[in-house]
Amino acid sequence: MVDSLPMEEPTPSRLSDHYPAAASLIRKWESVDQSGKPHLIPYQDSGGNWTVGYGQLIDSDSKDIERTPEWAEANLDNQIETALEDIKKLQAILPKDKQFTSNEIESLIPFLTNVGYTKLINQGTNAMEALQSGDKERFAFELFDAEQGFTKGANEDGDKA
Repeated sequence: MVDSLPMEEPTPSRLSDHYPAAASLIRKWESVDQSGKPHLIPYQDSGGNWTVGYGQLIDSDSKDIERTPEWAEANLDNQIETALEDIKKLQAILPKDKQFTSNEIESLIPFLTNVGYTKLINQGTNAMEALQSGDKERFAFELFDAEQGFTKGANEDGDKA
């Protein structure tokens, strides 16, 4: 009698499987009526930007192209990949003895897919100062203000108030 090999759980092949909390949050908040279902037909978001899938901005030339659910899921993985590249850039700003935890990474992914690295570094002066000093708690605190939006201390043009 031959002993059977232990069954290994399949390894996730998609980034959204590796970061389930982040993917779930993006799917919820960037979906049709927070249903978790992607926007397959492009629409204009509250800022007038053409958007499709799970919050993917597109140019107006592709607004007449309907997408598939498979496209939306693959695009979500692409957005997560971009966010992870941005997190590496943020990690490089932290002092050498500081690292982002897996929970912090899961939290940063949806933020970066929505706001973007460039806007963060250009408008998030207080947050970036906190990051450079290694104060991750203050960095997180400075990322969002319920009244002003994305960053504390920035007006609509990204200038400090």
